[in-house]
Amino acid sequence: MTNMYRYSGFGLGIDSELELPELPEGDGEPDVVIRIGAVPPTSREPTLDEEFSFHTLAGAFHIKGGREIIVEPLPESVPGALNVVLLGRVMAFLLRQRGWLPLHASVVVIGEQAIVFVGPSGEGKSTTAAAFHARGHLVIADDVGAVRVTNGKCLVRPAWSRLRLQEDSREVIDGERLHGQFQLDKHSYDVTRGKLHRLFPVRCIYLLQCGEELRTELLAPVVAATVLSKHSFARHRRLGKEALTLHLRECVATASVTPVYRLERPRAFSALSELVSLVERETAALHV
Repeated sequence: MTNMYRYSGFGLGIDSELELPELPEGDGEPDVVIRIGAVPPTSREPTLDEEFSFHTLAGAFHIKGGREIIVEPLPESVPGALNVVLLGRVMAFLLRQRGWLPLHASVVVIGEQAIVFVGPSGEGKSTTAAAFHARGHLVIADDVGAVRVTNGKCLVRPAWSRLRLQEDSREVIDGERLHGQFQLDKHSYDVTRGKLHRLFPVRCIYLLQCGEELRTELLAPVVAATVLSKHSFARHRRLGKEALTLHLRECVATASVTPVYRLERPRAFSALSELVSLVERETAALHV
């Protein structure tokens, strides 16, 4: 029998034939199994319970039923690329199969409330989360923030307490580097502050955008739903009709119960402290 590593991550027990040192050790029966195997080339549309993903620097992935991932690594993949892709977009596809809306986001916790930051790659989601970590707040997700509406409330699933930062963003966490390593194109930082085994209620979602001044603007629900869909891991042009319909419903449901703001800020590290203070004030002002 092939040796399996046991981990926990994304609120799931994970058994993996691949070593994933980024994840903490797990116990109990696995919710997800990751195996090494052949993945046939295909252009099939993703369905509610099956999806294929191909990455030119990492390899091929077959995600099935929200419970299994088959990985065919490239013979000479770029160092670190396989784990970054597997624990990023591929896990996002698996969470979609498990009924979650996987946002391209970083997530922090203020008090007991989760704050979600969405935006395109390079917009500063991880750097923003690092600024909250430096202020003493918990980071529960970076890259994949999976949310779902349950009983009229939006909940987020913790992924892991790890940040991947560009070289020039390292100063934001004051040089703190625990079990750090360079992965693909960024430095990886362990910012663990306790175990993440429960769901957190989402207080609000911010769309990060650059601007001349620091300000926020509440978006209308219909606009907010479009923002969530755009900044999710659902590949609209490839989703089958049934999967796309469900995805859009989840975006509308999330936007209907969760305030979504546009957060404009100067693109400068010196503005991060004021940004954190602004979000702290706005979070405190929102009533449960």
